[in-house]
Amino acid sequence: MGGNDNKKPLKKKIIEILGYLVSIIALYFVYKYVVNIDLEAAKQKLSLSWIPLLLLFIVIYIVLMGFLATGWRYMLELLHGSDLPKWRIIGIYTKTQIYKYIPSNLMHVIARIYFATKLGPSKANVVQSYFLEIVFMVLIGLIIVLTSVYTGSFTLSEELIGKIRDFSGGKVKGFSFGILIFGALAITFYLFKALKNYKSSFSSENLMRLLKLFVLLLGFFIGMGSVEYFVFSSLLGMDIGFFYVVSLFTITWLGMFIIPGAPGGIGIREFIVIALLSPIYGPDDPTIGILIFRVVTVLGDAILLPIGTIFVPEEVSEAKEI
Repeated sequence: MGGNDNKKPLKKKIIEILGYLVSIIALYFVYKYVVNIDLEAAKQKLSLSWIPLLLLFIVIYIVLMGFLATGWRYMLELLHGSDLPKWRIIGIYTKTQIYKYIPSNLMHVIARIYFATKLGPSKANVVQSYFLEIVFMVLIGLIIVLTSVYTGSFTLSEELIGKIRDFSGGKVKGFSFGILIFGALAITFYLFKALKNYKSSFSSENLMRLLKLFVLLLGFFIGMGSVEYFVFSSLLGMDIGFFYVVSLFTITWLGMFIIPGAPGGIGIREFIVIALLSPIYGPDDPTIGILIFRVVTVLGDAILLPIGTIFVPEEVSEAKEI
């Protein structure tokens, strides 16, 4: 796979460069908050007794990544037209998670294509499955966030609204409408890419796959949101709502797809959390919390590499053809 890096299309190179630039800017924003943390107060909150909990969070993350891997298998089977070896598909997904850091999220996709095509699906189907995965994640994410907004569980601080008002010339509704239009166009683009040349019928078997996919993705967002909530609420003592944190995690996770060239969304997710929470809770707790959460996900992805390798031997067997 390394030999292909020198022959990257110009579009992919531009996306990677833009991703790195956005990550660097976001990391600088996070850095400014990190250096201003009250170290004495932080020392009083941090405790070695958290280590067993962090290990538990890593295990939960690994299990929930299995949810995403299984969901991807359902999409790939739907596009391929037949069953695929369960554990090898899961192994490919988990093994390639680490590639999103080296050098970027795009390498995660390229690695998936490299391994999955050895199981039978065409390159077009693997690429389409990636876009379809994003479409479902965004749709479920919108359901979670809009439900939280409608019930009053998720709101923006007055300070943040003031900053948006200043940035948008006082037209907050216009700014929000623009974001929604951008989101709709993004979903349309990903859906078009996902279903391009799509030939499979919506059989009862495929509809069941989609239903299972919906449940798995919903479980992933709620599960990871629960971990993040425990970090903020129980470990750091923040008075924060459960559904607010679930929505917050959903937004930050989807942020990785908005900037696909950013390595593992590093900087992007931290920026979003700090920007949304620091006006309400101050800069220290949100910064400490999201850094703890980042440690959990990075270590989890590192552990997924050898786990995934167990199920992806060098000689990958052929899948059942259509």
